[in-house]
Amino acid sequence: MKVIEFLKESKEELFNKLIELEFIDSDEVEDGDIDINDLMFVVGCYEKGDDLIESEEICGVLEGVDLSFKRKFVRDIYGDGFEFELKINNKRIYGLSYSF
Repeated sequence: MKVIEFLKESKEELFNKLIELEFIDSDEVEDGDIDINDLMFVVGCYEKGDDLIESEEICGVLEGVDLSFKRKFVRDIYGDGFEFELKINNKRIYGLSYSF
């Protein structure tokens, strides 16, 4: 199963994990400014040399937050991002936030 499909099927758990990690502001959720439908589920990219390579191994869920089943696709290569790990429906998901 592709990471995008898995995350779409697990979007409620994913949404709650993103709130716990404070990528989504719980006050904005309570105020109704943000809801689960604001998750993006788009194919992400990784860098190879000077090129950006689109890959279904990566799923962008929020602006600046990418997730993958494989850590190598969401590594912080510049030292200014935040790598993290989630467990969603008993499956390990690796993440990178580069706009915190």
